[in-house]
Amino acid sequence: MIEIRKAVMNEAEAILEMYNAIIDDTEGKEATPRWERDIYPNLSYIREAIDNKELIVAFEDGIPVGGIIRNHEMASGYEKVKWGIKADAGEIYTIHTLGVRPDHQHMNIASKLAERVAEDAKDDGMKAIRLDVIDGNYPSVKLFEKLGYSNLGRYVLDYPSQHGVGFTLMELVLSVH
Repeated sequence: MIEIRKAVMNEAEAILEMYNAIIDDTEGKEATPRWERDIYPNLSYIREAIDNKELIVAFEDGIPVGGIIRNHEMASGYEKVKWGIKADAGEIYTIHTLGVRPDHQHMNIASKLAERVAEDAKDDGMKAIRLDVIDGNYPSVKLFEKLGYSNLGRYVLDYPSQHGVGFTLMELVLSVH
């Protein structure tokens, strides 16, 4: 049975191992998040996300099989997008680093992680959830479209390791009470 919860610090290295398995599996493939070992995601990034209570992980029998980070951080370039709702950074969650171990893909784990972020966002009074998907990672675009996210088109964002690369920007507007 899959358990979805926030990660704790003593799980950081096992979570990094999960992300490295994803990196190894997608290397050289067309559909890839273009992550790099020891660069992104790395152990300090994972520890920081755990410390900030931003990393949500799917576990099976105590082993991390999927992860997603949600916070208020947006890449340079998000300000160019015509979003569906006007909101300050503190009023939205931005999704980062969604991944599922290769041997656990096609089991709805990514959907369950994204749904958990949506539940948290509603509970926390967020106006929207936003994310970007790097060019070529069409399975992620399809997943978020299936989950009701609007595809707002392709933009060039300024990530340090992906300068000048195109991304599909997506948004889920939440009903705010």
